[in-house]
Amino acid sequence: MKFEVVAVNLDSGTLGEIAYANTLRALRALEEDGQLDRMKLGGTVMIKPNFTQPPNPSLKFGPRESDLSVHNHVCTDPFAIKAACDFVTAHDGKPLVAEGTKWPGGTRGVFLQMGCETLLEGTRAVMVDTLTDRREQRAVVSPSKTWNEDFRELEVNRIFEGVDVLLNMAKLKSHSNSLVTGAIKNMYGALEPAKRRAEGHYCADPLWARISRSKMAEGYKRLCETFVQVHDAVIKSFKIDEICVVEGIISGEGDGPLFRPALPRQENMVMASANRPATVDAAESYFMGYSPEFLRNFAEYALHEIHYAADEDFLESYGNQYFLKIAEEVGMGRTRGFGVYTITPRATEIIPCDMLGLLRRGDVFALPTFVRYAANTPLYERVPDADYEFKVEASA
Repeated sequence: MKFEVVAVNLDSGTLGEIAYANTLRALRALEEDGQLDRMKLGGTVMIKPNFTQPPNPSLKFGPRESDLSVHNHVCTDPFAIKAACDFVTAHDGKPLVAEGTKWPGGTRGVFLQMGCETLLEGTRAVMVDTLTDRREQRAVVSPSKTWNEDFRELEVNRIFEGVDVLLNMAKLKSHSNSLVTGAIKNMYGALEPAKRRAEGHYCADPLWARISRSKMAEGYKRLCETFVQVHDAVIKSFKIDEICVVEGIISGEGDGPLFRPALPRQENMVMASANRPATVDAAESYFMGYSPEFLRNFAEYALHEIHYAADEDFLESYGNQYFLKIAEEVGMGRTRGFGVYTITPRATEIIPCDMLGLLRRGDVFALPTFVRYAANTPLYERVPDADYEFKVEASA
């Protein structure tokens, strides 16, 4: 077959059964196509979920009562993680479920609250906390190309030195700083010490404070550069093969990546790719409705609302998501014109990437606030009405 991403959108069973079956089907589709043939699946396979925030109501931006489930729009579904572990075990590999979070309760607290300890009991999976507190626990790595000089040199947990394959399990959701969070940004959680992750946001976070349009645009640019550099440095420094999974059984829209004010929507979607994180993230964007054409047109409308007539280069900077553009430059896969192998109740076929929105259950995903204020451009020095301030308001 000629496809670079597989998209499984089946809906038979409970949410847990759907998450498990769709994830396993996506991984098997890559294997059946021969895309995993050269990977050392019988070795040590790190399964890296996205546990941005545990489902704990006491936290700021924590879950509503309706969100109190392991099937939520913030964290990778544990049944998808179990499917990945079973896939690795079936190949006689050693699955390491690895994450590092500073939320109250720590990494083990998130594993507990997301049901991982119970669900993975009896499997060969080992849960690992990747947070470090000593220099000797960390390895120094560098990206193959540098845009952001503040992150020319990076530190990550030395556990990566023994990893043969990274099974990167992102969550399908929009993001209040970077528009989408997918496979590339999921590796940002590997950056150590953990305080460096906050530094990479450059205090440009409209969830927590008021921010000007120009400062948000600059933060968008620098954050995109940072998480692309982290991902590039980890994969290339340790020469790791990567299987990317973007799980969106319950997806998140609006001002993610936390529970509020982002909203959940059931999509039953799981996407996967082999050694093409930028391609699967582009597929996620097409599915959500964030095509280059849509983003460009929305920017033109938003700029018109403030009486600004943008030129072609400026509009293109809005249409082309910056992190996808620079990720493609360092060989993370192409972001346009690729084929997607879709598996749905209606048909199993290869479609062009720009048709992925046809699989979506509803309208285009709600846009993050900073996009609605036309701050999603790396050309921050050209942003009109630069001093205008806004803030994301958490919903009840």
